[in-house]
Amino acid sequence: MQQTCWSYQKWKRNSNNSGAAIKILETKITNLALKTENDLQIRLKKFLLVKHTVYKERASQKLHHTLQEAAESVQELLNIIKSRSSSNEVDDDDDDDDDDEANQTQPSNTWSRHASAVKVDSDGRMVGRHNDCRVIKEQLFSPHFFIPGIISIVGMVGIGKTTVARNVYEDPSLASYFHVRAWVTLPHHPQHYNKTRMLSQLLHSITPVEEPNVIKKGSTPHELEMQVRKCFGGKKYLIVLDNITSKETWKQAWIDIISCVVNNGLDGSYILLTTRHYFSLDVHKKRYHIHKMTLLDQKESWELFCNILSIDEEHLAPKFENIRNHVVEKCDGLPQLIVEVARRLSKCNNIQKGWKAIEKELESLGLLDRKELSVTYNMLPHHLKFCFLYFGVFPKRKNILVKMLIRLWIAEGMMKPLKHMELENEAYEYLQELTDRSLLLIEDRSCNGKIKTCRMHSALHSFCVGEAQKEGILCAVNTQQHLGLSLKTFTNSCRWLSSYSHYFDYYVLFGRNIPRSIFFFLENPEMFVPPKLLRVLAFDTSISLQRVPVQLEGLVFLRYLSITQWFEDLDLVVLNNLNLETLVVSGNGAPTVHLPSSIWKPPNLRHLELGNSYMVDPPSAYKNNLQTLSWVVRPIHCRQKVYSKFPNIKNLKIFLKDDIEPSHIRRCCSNPIILDHFDYLEGLEKLSISDSIGLNAALPEKCMYPSRLKKLKLSGTNISEGDLNVIARLPQLEVLKLENAFHGTVWKVADGGFCQLIYFLLEAKELKQWDVSCNQFRMLKHLVLRSCNCLEQIPMVFAEIYPLKSIELEGCKSSLVASAKQLKQKRRSNNDVKAFCKALK
Repeated sequence: MQQTCWSYQKWKRNSNNSGAAIKILETKITNLALKTENDLQIRLKKFLLVKHTVYKERASQKLHHTLQEAAESVQELLNIIKSRSSSNEVDDDDDDDDDDEANQTQPSNTWSRHASAVKVDSDGRMVGRHNDCRVIKEQLFSPHFFIPGIISIVGMVGIGKTTVARNVYEDPSLASYFHVRAWVTLPHHPQHYNKTRMLSQLLHSITPVEEPNVIKKGSTPHELEMQVRKCFGGKKYLIVLDNITSKETWKQAWIDIISCVVNNGLDGSYILLTTRHYFSLDVHKKRYHIHKMTLLDQKESWELFCNILSIDEEHLAPKFENIRNHVVEKCDGLPQLIVEVARRLSKCNNIQKGWKAIEKELESLGLLDRKELSVTYNMLPHHLKFCFLYFGVFPKRKNILVKMLIRLWIAEGMMKPLKHMELENEAYEYLQELTDRSLLLIEDRSCNGKIKTCRMHSALHSFCVGEAQKEGILCAVNTQQHLGLSLKTFTNSCRWLSSYSHYFDYYVLFGRNIPRSIFFFLENPEMFVPPKLLRVLAFDTSISLQRVPVQLEGLVFLRYLSITQWFEDLDLVVLNNLNLETLVVSGNGAPTVHLPSSIWKPPNLRHLELGNSYMVDPPSAYKNNLQTLSWVVRPIHCRQKVYSKFPNIKNLKIFLKDDIEPSHIRRCCSNPIILDHFDYLEGLEKLSISDSIGLNAALPEKCMYPSRLKKLKLSGTNISEGDLNVIARLPQLEVLKLENAFHGTVWKVADGGFCQLIYFLLEAKELKQWDVSCNQFRMLKHLVLRSCNCLEQIPMVFAEIYPLKSIELEGCKSSLVASAKQLKQKRRSNNDVKAFCKALK
């Protein structure tokens, strides 16, 4: 099958066939892959479950026969691809026709095909985008030397990149500042880029200002280059390259343009790009500025909506006011959607009825140009297409936890194991690629800057679901809407089955595919789960799960299981499953539930996360594959003999509990419970210890930590100043959270301490004196002080820490707030530090 995919990719690159022919062959390969996988896993499952020797031999023969059939089918596809590849070689000369077409010049206003996504008001101010225009214009007026500066306007489809660029381009102040301005709109697909066409477009855009007959019909690329040099020679210029869709297009356009103008332009020239794709431009950072376009907030969205309808917001007609919240929510801050909805409503006599029709289309189709989205989707590498489509299993507008998404991708087999990279890191790179292409929105970042939560814009989500349905791999069903049908009706219709609330039936599409994954985002009294080949079974944390009517012992291929509460029958899943990689039981609260030791049985277990109401005894055997562990333990289990069973663990989260002694006896005990060192966990990168019930747990004197530790959180523990100075010397520590963990009154930070720390949260109610010198916290970006009731002032040395971006105060006294304001004034720029004070209720 890998040979088939490789041969197909080679044929596709060299193919002159139509998109329809390529799509047909893609469908054949996909169907073969899915069918082969289904057949093989069904045979393999029967082989694994058979116990009698005679039947096992028979099952082995059937498995071998299925493999032979798959090999024959693969060979047939290879023959088809080879025959088409040989026929394509004969047609290679047809590519020369593009050069003749390229000589057909285009109108100077090639960008006028773009509908204005942001309207300009009577004062010439961009509605919702005036700040974007201001920032870009300020950058354009800043000087650059010898080689032109580059500004890249980046954002998702429909966000208004071209409209902002056009507004900047036509600004009168820029018209007088730049001697020559030119606009080029590039084709969507990199293969359609043509140097002759690009240079012709470049010349046409400046001919109203320059000589009207500068372009000669049938000019060669060399002749066009000479004409460009003549027009741009010795002049300060601004060139807009609209619609850069790939790094390849940018590189070629850059080479073609810079060869004509680099030696002829005055200092201060610029090239302005609009693109959906973040990519390195291989130029000096001082000459390259990225401007990230963001979605409109609620106020800006409504202002744009009213402006398109020419409604005075202060005297809004009630008929529009009634749909205000709905419009703002459904359009999700995307200007192109807001403009389209407003224009359609302007033609409706009955606003409520018109809105219902528009809402249905908006939710089902997204109202964006599907051809344009299809081009973007088809340009994705094959491995990213399935990652993109996978977002269809989640409800619209849902924030998705990145660590969960990565584990799901791995469980689905979307990652190719690489020798030099772990699966989790590879999956994160896939996620980064999708965000760099403006296909995902980053909702939150972790303290060290990594993406923590993300989501897909609702308009893209509609397209994503539609494409996943056409591929026959997704069925998203609202069983509450289909009262006459149970979930069982849909279980043999797709590869991914997801139950969540939505408005319209377009999400339901029947196919023929045995499910690999089932997601419950909607509580359903008939949560039927087919046991055949399931890899993923996931329940949203909002669902109150009692029991699942399923033959649990049959789930031998399950790799990912996420539930809200444990129930007895799950022992069978864990005990008999050799493939389980991720187990999440998210229930929190009291009382504490003891789980069976069989939870340690799966040999491939990589991530075990238990809520703070679940306790399990330590394993008896070594768990070499375990990377993540979150569990409730007794303090007596925080010992080297226990944690040495996890030699490769990277993320350890401990909830300390002791269910032996009554709570009132524990509280009156004056002697603290001493935990163990953790330095023997050599690969540990994240450590969290929480004592929320007053066990008076403490770390040993000068507790040692792993040298690779990057994140450390201590909550409710009892550490000394000496402990803090040991932590301060950790060479790779980036995030430190001390939540009611240090109870001293004086803390003098160790010399040279916290050299790599980026984020520091300190909650210390008794701290009165905090001594910090200039060689500490040198890389700190974010400082949070919480409930520091006795601390009078922040050390002024923080004013000299250049990377520091924010100081946040929560529940602190007024003198500390005044100290933060004084520190802010001391900074070189008043915008470098922001101080916030949140009073405790």
